[in-house]
Amino acid sequence: MKNRPVYQEPVSVALRRYPQGDKTEITSTMRWVAVASLSLFLTLIVTSLLAGHYMEAFIASIGVIPILLSIQSLNKGAVTVPSTILAVTLILMITGLATLGKGIHDIGILGYPVILIVAGLILRGRIVMYLAFFIILCSGWLVFGDYLGWYHTEPVTPGDPQDFFVVSIIILIAGNSVYRLIKNVYQNLQQAEKEIERRESAETEREKLIHQLQLKNQELDRFAIRVSHDLKTPLITIAGFLGYLEKDVRSGNVERVEKDLTQINEAAKMMGKFVDELLDLSRVGRITNPPTHVAFDGIVQDALKAADGLLKAEQVQVEIDAIFPFVYVDRARIVQVMQNLIANAVKYMGNQSQPRIRIGFEELNGEHIFLVSDNGIGIATEHHEYIFGLFNKLDPKTDGTGIGLGLVKKIIEVHHGKIWVESEERNGSTFKFTLSHPPRING
Repeated sequence: MKNRPVYQEPVSVALRRYPQGDKTEITSTMRWVAVASLSLFLTLIVTSLLAGHYMEAFIASIGVIPILLSIQSLNKGAVTVPSTILAVTLILMITGLATLGKGIHDIGILGYPVILIVAGLILRGRIVMYLAFFIILCSGWLVFGDYLGWYHTEPVTPGDPQDFFVVSIIILIAGNSVYRLIKNVYQNLQQAEKEIERRESAETEREKLIHQLQLKNQELDRFAIRVSHDLKTPLITIAGFLGYLEKDVRSGNVERVEKDLTQINEAAKMMGKFVDELLDLSRVGRITNPPTHVAFDGIVQDALKAADGLLKAEQVQVEIDAIFPFVYVDRARIVQVMQNLIANAVKYMGNQSQPRIRIGFEELNGEHIFLVSDNGIGIATEHHEYIFGLFNKLDPKTDGTGIGLGLVKKIIEVHHGKIWVESEERNGSTFKFTLSHPPRING
């Protein structure tokens, strides 16, 4: 659970719900706007009272009430309703104060576009359009109300110190609000990009796992078919020769009885060997010896001792490189790898008059590569991947179950390495593999 994504909902829903950024940041921004507006209204109340404009002070006092309610709602985590109340209140207050002042020429109506921009970044859908129409109606009132004489404005003067104060406050509120909201939008987009990347990565990993599962299922199907076939063969042999044995015992043919028993014994041994290899294969990655730092040349010597009888019987000359690195591995398993590769090289030596095997080491771009090379019959390029499959044998007539190279591959993969073959027909084969640190130990 440590790698669980920080998001809890689809990106599309999150963006649709809060396209302008994180809700906490939006609430903080709107709270700042509300407090700044409250400060502006309180200042207007004081300046209006000092100037003797009691009606302006009264209108500004009325506007304080919904602003306080908006702040209270924002503190409770609401956004849309208090933001709408705040926008409508400010529009009405601007309109009212402009009506008492200079009408459409009042400097305060600069707040109209500011309110619409900020509201547009916060609110969604039709609410913004409703506010736009409401502002147009208020502007119409200021223009046509003055034109038709429904209210009376003060004469327009060249300059008013109060106008500078009002404009400065509006610009500060607008600039800081828009800055904070745009910052939230960019942060939200960055978060969305990160979420999309995580989702794409998770989807890629999911597809990879599905592909691996499909391959495992295919391998399991082949495994079941081949196990069924390879176990039935010795059983059929045993059953058949038991029938012969019964007849030969009754007829008293001792020579035939001995041959029957030999065939039954060979079939039983073949079945036992097959079962042992299956059990060994099933233990790879589960039952392991503790990994240790060992010299690889020691592993080579152990493998050669195990294969000594086979090498002498086939008169194979073995060449061993002088220098090998230390490795951190399950020693017994890597000895098994080397033993299988050596036995495989001997098995496919063909009619070579001077059979040779080289056990060596290379270093390429800092990576250690171990190899077992022979001068045998070689392997066609199209079979290079096939030979590492379980039960896959290029020559069905050869001894063995076809598990050897499949077992080698699994042991190497458990050690976070890889194995491959470089070979051409009639030009020998070179099996190469890597070992990474540390090995994967499942237990």
